[in-house]
Amino acid sequence: MRLYLSTKFIVMIALSCVLTLATTVPIAQAGGGARALKVVLFTTGMGLKFGSVFVEKSAQDSYDQYLTTALQADIARHRTDYTSRRDASLVMSRAGMGLVGVAALISIFDQLDLISDQSQSAALRLTPSFDFQNRETTLSFQGHF
Repeated sequence: MRLYLSTKFIVMIALSCVLTLATTVPIAQAGGGARALKVVLFTTGMGLKFGSVFVEKSAQDSYDQYLTTALQADIARHRTDYTSRRDASLVMSRAGMGLVGVAALISIFDQLDLISDQSQSAALRLTPSFDFQNRETTLSFQGHF
């Protein structure tokens, strides 16, 4: 299978990556060390998800051209354009949502650690844990009475 990507398509993907990084780096530097990873993951994930909408629109345009073309050579070219752009859009969308999910999980576990650290002196404590053998996540709420 030959992957056909036009110059306009490659420029569009490169431009969206550059814009995402240009907006992410100052935010991450302002966020400090602890927040930087979460901010970078979240912003990059949302940028990928947003960029996938444009790539999907481009894929739909290729599909519309595929439907209206009568020449066999053009039909094959528009079909490969459509499939490669659709696949790129799916990859960008799923990777973006994965990065947003990872940022959310890191944020949740950081907040749980913060609650656990603050409650060390208190009578109540909230502790997350994961059992690798049973693949179970538990959240323990412990208290001294």
